Amino acid sequence: MNKKIAILTSGHPPYDERIFHKIGMTFLKYGYKVNIICSTLKADKITEEIHLNGFDGSGLPVKEKIGRFIKLLSQFKPEKIICCEPVTLVAASVYKRISNSKVIVFADITEWYPENVANKLHGVKRIITYLKLFLFNIYAVNLADALIIGEKAKLRRYKLIAPTKKKEIIGYFPLLKYFNYSAPKFNGKSFTLCYAGLISFERGIGRILETAILLSQKLPDIKIRLKIAGKFQNDMEETQFLAMIKPIKSVETIMIPWGDYRKISDTISDADVCLDLRPRTFVYKHSLPIKIFEYMACGKPFIFSDIKPIRREMEADLYGFLVNPKKYDEITDCLIKYISDKELLLTHSKNARKKAEDDFNWEKLETRLISFVESFD
Repeated sequence: MNKKIAILTSGHPPYDERIFHKIGMTFLKYGYKVNIICSTLKADKITEEIHLNGFDGSGLPVKEKIGRFIKLLSQFKPEKIICCEPVTLVAASVYKRISNSKVIVFADITEWYPENVANKLHGVKRIITYLKLFLFNIYAVNLADALIIGEKAKLRRYKLIAPTKKKEIIGYFPLLKYFNYSAPKFNGKSFTLCYAGLISFERGIGRILETAILLSQKLPDIKIRLKIAGKFQNDMEETQFLAMIKPIKSVETIMIPWGDYRKISDTISDADVCLDLRPRTFVYKHSLPIKIFEYMACGKPFIFSDIKPIRREMEADLYGFLVNPKKYDEITDCLIKYISDKELLLTHSKNARKKAEDDFNWEKLETRLISFVESFD
């Protein structure tokens, strides 16, 4: 009989790349029966042998949301539960108590909580919200039996607030089997910039557009293309951005809707360089961007905002440039280096792909994840 594991999320869709394609498919591969339970989508179906159970939790009181998670857990009866948010940790803990079972509960920590919630507010409300959620986070993570943590920067906090819990770092590297290598295609006439992911002005999409425009002004004889693949964080920003690009003639802007995780490499195969110019706020300054590893797996040289987590993880100048996201001249000068030196462009491309093959891939992480979870058997 297959071992059972449930993955609970109150903030992500069930097809989230880490939840479904990485954690879910890994446990399926190692003989587990996998059930993803979410409050972000009403569902009861099986996809690629993974059971998806979900309900629409928008507008539900927290207590009722927890109750629905518990009900679905009671129907599935897992031996192990991986929780992606503090609310789901409470639900898993209550289920463990009322079922009187030996279920093992893991917290999968990939975001700065509560900063990513409180920083969207202002003034006294931000401070009060932060303090309330910080205390709740301390309570929730200590309900878990062990912590799975996405990166070293976040590990330090949880050593302080959950010192007795076993911890393992399981990073954000891509599934290499879905990411094909495609060398830059710059032919001396047309140069393609690319951004892929969640689109918002907060994440720097306006800066990327300004960079493309300035580059076209500095190099009027080169056709500058800007490819943006993903989805907007909200409809208002999408309308605003589309209005911004409409009158621009110097840059060819191509918008590609959000696609299947397994097809990202196909979507950006014609890109010469990938950019991410998000501001250096607390959350972004202390977080490894997932996209940088996906770009590298595709063999795409990158230009990213200069933050310590990237510098700690790699020798970035072997694969791209780290820049001040506010200094457009600095950013365009880096792009001009690539345009002027095709050998540098190709070398960074090959270096990035090799690093992904040697180190930065999920296939290297999945055995560590399985070993950690099964060490509690």
